[in-house]
Amino acid sequence: MPNRRWSVLLFTAVICASLGCGSGPTTTVRNQPAPPSTASVSIAFKAVPASPIFVSTTPSLAAVVTNDPLNAGVDWKVAPCQSQDCGSLSALHTASGQPVMYTPPANLTTNSLSVKILAFATADRSKNLIAPITIVAFSTALKGTYVLQTSGLDVDIITGTQDVAQFAGVVVLDGSGGVTAGEQTYTNTSRSVSDTITGGSYFIGSDGRGTLTLNTADPNIGQAGIETFNIVVLSPTQAFIVKNDPINAQIPSNETGTGTMDLQTSVNPLSQGYAFVVVGTDLATSVSVGGTSPSAVGGVLNIDSPNTISGAGSVADQDLPAVPALKPSAPISGTVSGPDAFGAVKFRLSTTLSPTPMLFTGYIIDASHIKLIETDVDAVNLTGASASGVAVGQGVTTGTFVNPTQFAGNYVFGMAGQDAGLVPSSSSLTSAGTFTAQAGNLTSGFNEAYFGDLFVGLVDQFQAPCLLDKNGSGRLDCHLTYTVNGAGPEYIFYQTGNGNPPLVLDADSNSQGSGVAIGAAYQVSTPASFNGDYGMRFTQYTGGSQIDLTGQFNASGPAQILAGTVDANTSYVNPGPDGVTGTFMPGSSPNVLRGSLTDSAGFLVPNTSGAVNVDLFFIDPNHGFLIETDLNDPVLQGISVAFGSFATRIPLCQGCP
Repeated sequence: MPNRRWSVLLFTAVICASLGCGSGPTTTVRNQPAPPSTASVSIAFKAVPASPIFVSTTPSLAAVVTNDPLNAGVDWKVAPCQSQDCGSLSALHTASGQPVMYTPPANLTTNSLSVKILAFATADRSKNLIAPITIVAFSTALKGTYVLQTSGLDVDIITGTQDVAQFAGVVVLDGSGGVTAGEQTYTNTSRSVSDTITGGSYFIGSDGRGTLTLNTADPNIGQAGIETFNIVVLSPTQAFIVKNDPINAQIPSNETGTGTMDLQTSVNPLSQGYAFVVVGTDLATSVSVGGTSPSAVGGVLNIDSPNTISGAGSVADQDLPAVPALKPSAPISGTVSGPDAFGAVKFRLSTTLSPTPMLFTGYIIDASHIKLIETDVDAVNLTGASASGVAVGQGVTTGTFVNPTQFAGNYVFGMAGQDAGLVPSSSSLTSAGTFTAQAGNLTSGFNEAYFGDLFVGLVDQFQAPCLLDKNGSGRLDCHLTYTVNGAGPEYIFYQTGNGNPPLVLDADSNSQGSGVAIGAAYQVSTPASFNGDYGMRFTQYTGGSQIDLTGQFNASGPAQILAGTVDANTSYVNPGPDGVTGTFMPGSSPNVLRGSLTDSAGFLVPNTSGAVNVDLFFIDPNHGFLIETDLNDPVLQGISVAFGSFATRIPLCQGCP
């Protein structure tokens, strides 16, 4: 019986507990509150980018907050780093689990930068995370010793006067964004100075565009001893460059110019023949022509014994169209030093072209190529010149150019220089064309020549008989006759042999215009095929002002369009990066395309259609010249002239632009 009794009592207790037996009204019954949670707020990454990342990438991050009854989300922050610009985030607050985009700085002063991205639980900021990320640039794309050269303008913004600005030098790049050593030469019509490069830095973005900064101990160079360039990398051995000192610096340089940077592969002593051409401003005749005298010199220097140019097999020509005077086939002799540690050599030349010795510094690129800059400016006695150009070795072919038939084939040529206007310039005369060389004469020629200060544009076909130097120097003197415009300029070619292009001096004193220019003529290999990634450098001249740019673009042959990004500079304004688009179509020959360029910022001077019309002269699918054709605009006659070059470039990584 006891078991039954306890069962009844237990059943009664359960029923009473459920129904509230003996406890009054049921409305007074309350459930006990749930015990408080002991779990705290926590945060964890849902997604974090891998490290390192390229400077061009924009990775996303996401963090998840748990045990947050308010669902307050995540606060984000980029911690201070070893740079003024550490990048940015697309938002400083997100919901839990929502991604945020990180954009690295546009430029790095070194090859890498370490940053930290912080994520805080908004409900409890003591709960946070750190995402360390290393950002790397593409400075490894350039490593070694490089020869630089630019030519442009130097403007005095107080007086408004302007001068030519010639620059050449050598820099050593460490592959990690650092400049470790170098030397340079700068020349205008008031001075010529050479300086040691004490350091600097460089940066290269994913599209091949970047910057190069050089430090010198000379406060009168650039911006208190600092010079800045925009660059676009074509390959590990070459880049296009633009002198682009920031305009808003405390001590502006007011310089602009464009040129090249080439990997140095040889610094051996010079020997045998070198064809050369230089262009700039001559001081010896500057007074008689209103303060400026464009000048160009070309010739062949035969280094026929160590460090010596005896004069045998050497010849030189000088054109001074503002006088006007062409001094042809002058004797020339002198000395050349051995190369220094950076491959720089010094020429001291005696010739009837100048009352004083002509002095040049040459920066050796390889066994066949030298960048030249003249260094004999004497502003007090008005002697010397500010000029720059190139020399190309003839090697084993030195002295063997005795047969006119050696110069044969189909050629594309391009030249730039200065017309006989009163404004100093490195680019007021532009010229490009094609011809066939056979039996020592030029046939089936086509030329586009534009004189920016004289407002003359000439597009015509030509023929030219040529006279070969009997001494075998390779000098070939050709007098052009245009089909419509009659007597044309005198083109003097200096043959180089060994597959290198002949250099050319434009002694342009014909009735259609007057000026001087230098360039080269390249034998055509194949018809134009314009497709892929290219680098470009370009100088536009308009009534005394000059715009220089360099950049990259992609050309689509099937669609006949191009698009890219360029960096531009003038002596007064630094527009910065700018988008450029264009179109093109077949032109006057298989190696010529007609096209137009439009920049989004509008710093290029457009024609009446709102674009810049250009012709593209192809040497081969990988290289060519670019010349503006808007001087013949029927409404805005004389608006601008421009000249440049383009070349294929190697993308720096898979998927890079």
